[in-house]
Amino acid sequence: MLPWLVVCIALLFAATAPALAKNSAAPKLSPSAAAWRQDFSNRVLQARRSPPLASGQRGTAKVGFRIDRAGHLMSSWLVEATGIPAIDAEALAIVERAQPFPPFPADTAGEDFQFILPITFDSLAPWDSPALKAKLNSICRGC
Repeated sequence: MLPWLVVCIALLFAATAPALAKNSAAPKLSPSAAAWRQDFSNRVLQARRSPPLASGQRGTAKVGFRIDRAGHLMSSWLVEATGIPAIDAEALAIVERAQPFPPFPADTAGEDFQFILPITFDSLAPWDSPALKAKLNSICRGC
């Protein structure tokens, strides 16, 4: 069985949100920027796969990439590798499969945009989840 992949996405939205001061409130995104971010996240989540050669292994790879205003991937690279070649290769492949990304909103300044995307691979299979085991034990006692 292939391990279950959990992809945790934390994006650096330098193009759509200003840097936050230590104690300031989070800025409210414009509706167009919020819609772009949701579409972007959906594309990345749909592109995820579980690397078969990394069965039973965990790690977080940080992938850097640059996209143009129209949403085309210009380049991608590993910012921080896991040390597990299959996981590192899959993290880069996720970004490749997710393209083309949505075009940036017209109210966003800049010609190209750079992001760093941490992608976490977790070897815990869904059937190994403590919550699922507890539920199954409550339904099927002793079977």
